Amino acid sequence: MTPWARSTRRTRLPPDWPRIRARVLRRDPICRLCGTAPSTEVDHIRPGDDHSDTNLRGVCTPCHRTKSAHEGGTAAAARRSRRRPPEPDHPGLR
Repeated sequence: MTPWARSTRRTRLPPDWPRIRARVLRRDPICRLCGTAPSTEVDHIRPGDDHSDTNLRGVCTPCHRTKSAHEGGTAAAARRSRRRPPEPDHPGLR
């Protein structure tokens, strides 16, 4: 299964995304995270569907993967903590 198989991300991008992407990559030719590698991807600074120029930045692939993995791990941990059943009372406290 590809990483995008269950994602709705592509369907939520605006129809003019290729034009927006090209404009951001022209504006930010060097990765805004590491400052050394060429920008090859466009990153949403704040997660969600805000595709405004102020929420987009050019980044290199390794930095984008690292950031996305961190965000995914944080979201998964939050989901796990919500599913945890309540701790039973300690028998000595009854």
